[in-house]
Amino acid sequence: MSKPPQERRYAADAAPLSALSHPEHVWLHDYWQAHRPGGGLPARKDIDPTEFPKKILPRLAVIAVEPADGGYRYRYRLAGTEIVSRAGRDPTGKTFEELYQGDYLASANGLYDELRRDARPHFSQRVYPIGDGESYLRYDRLILPLAADHSRVDQFLLLIVVVEQSGPVHREGSFERAGKPRKG
Repeated sequence: MSKPPQERRYAADAAPLSALSHPEHVWLHDYWQAHRPGGGLPARKDIDPTEFPKKILPRLAVIAVEPADGGYRYRYRLAGTEIVSRAGRDPTGKTFEELYQGDYLASANGLYDELRRDARPHFSQRVYPIGDGESYLRYDRLILPLAADHSRVDQFLLLIVVVEQSGPVHREGSFERAGKPRKG
């Protein structure tokens, strides 16, 4: 039997932004760049989801940065319907500590702490445990920092593109919602 989810290592392989290849990641990164005032970070108010292609919205999340006990914690302010459906739960309103545990929690907090400090976009491939401890999502993610004062990061905009889902219901690619993979 494999290790329970809290004891398994879930890799996140960072890649350069030049590796962005999915059209929706490219579009969102270009949009974010176009809304950077004077080289600073865009604020959440500078981002208008009504301007987004509709197919992006289900895979978007907004994560808030909150001061906590001399450090910071991260809370989902919004999670798109595909994120909720694939994860099997709605993270909206919950902190990382309420959602994750073990190595996965440490990895998530470490990454977002680094991104908050560096105030730079991040692109990576992530593996996320779901449900029974055997199932997982493998997805490409783009994380873009936002700052109300255009300097200090107070939120992140996240877009995932699912590459593979393993488990009782097999899904591949962000464009297939359910069912078995196509043959040949």
